Amino acid sequence: MFDVAVIGAGINGCAVSYFLTQAGRSVALIDQDGIAAGGSGAAGAFISPKFSKGGPLKSLMDDAFDFSLDFYNRHFPEYITNVPLLHIARFADENSKVAAFKQQTHLSTAEIPEAVQEMMTEYANSFESVYLLNDGIVDAKSVCEALASNAELFIEQIEQIVYRDGAWYIGDNIRAKKVIITIGAYKKIIDEPYIKMRPVWGQRIDIKTTTKLDFTLHHQLSVSPSKADGTLALGATHDVHYHPEEAEKPYDLEPGRAELVKKALDSLKLENIEVINDYTGLRSGSNDYLPLVGKVVKAKETLEKIPDILKGIKVDSGQFEYYPDLYMINGVGGYGFVQGPYLARMLSRHILNDEALNPQFDPTRFFTRWAKRSAVQELASKLSKKVVLGCENGELKR
Repeated sequence: MFDVAVIGAGINGCAVSYFLTQAGRSVALIDQDGIAAGGSGAAGAFISPKFSKGGPLKSLMDDAFDFSLDFYNRHFPEYITNVPLLHIARFADENSKVAAFKQQTHLSTAEIPEAVQEMMTEYANSFESVYLLNDGIVDAKSVCEALASNAELFIEQIEQIVYRDGAWYIGDNIRAKKVIITIGAYKKIIDEPYIKMRPVWGQRIDIKTTTKLDFTLHHQLSVSPSKADGTLALGATHDVHYHPEEAEKPYDLEPGRAELVKKALDSLKLENIEVINDYTGLRSGSNDYLPLVGKVVKAKETLEKIPDILKGIKVDSGQFEYYPDLYMINGVGGYGFVQGPYLARMLSRHILNDEALNPQFDPTRFFTRWAKRSAVQELASKLSKKVVLGCENGELKR
């Protein structure tokens, strides 16, 4: 029996496997397609901060960026390329955000080199920008494989998991004391009505170009620095309508290719472009843009135990009913390779040492919101059935 089974071998699953195996725990890492086969494999894997004025997500991204940039350089230097980053406001109304970032950031910045400015289009140079000296991009698949190297990998599609006699039974042959679900926006293993992820399909392409970049660009899209063979990555698209488990036809790569190349040329003077590869995958975001990290609530059992929740009465989440030794990391959106190691360390420390989790990321926030909506919907349904049929002597008849 394993100490922990991790279901989902994207960056979140691989990162939490790393921290747990480093602590001496036996880990089964399970994925239907293999390591970094979904959204993580398609990711540009840019290690960058969030360029905004403030808020919970900005605070998380600041901490996660500092941690993850150091983490990759310290433990996996062979899989990270450290280069400057030129970030340009996408629209005119983002100019103030970028200007505020430049004034407030603790990160090292510099004036944009003249050679870089000359590579940009007149359109790109018309927006506010910031040039960070220390940024990075990781090899997504290679770093995930390295993170997961001490876990035992199982290529298996998991439809459900069962808790029996103090252990979790996963698939046909895997047993574990604890389970961590990190499968993103794909089909749910635990069917809880409050867990609804925001899927965003993405496409990244590799191109060959005779133009050499020695920096990362973020503008209408992200562009990686050039590799030795003259290839660089463009990505990624954001398609909220396509879902691989629901689509009737295979995804058409051509529109995404055209969109990415056009956006790149809007920003950069790239010459002799040849598209050489495509990568696609499904990102998983949450409705409030913050991740979900922690234990999983049993909705039905909790409402039976504490029906006052449906009345909007605030109840301490410690009184909720939870699945035993079941955890999740989800909802990192397009920030997986920045947030993944940071959140994985947070959850692993909670599991290993009972360290507190950040309450802002607690999945129970969606349970309480769902319960309130359910109560309102039930009340509205009851009221709608009270149809006024007529009026007699000043009295309403129903």
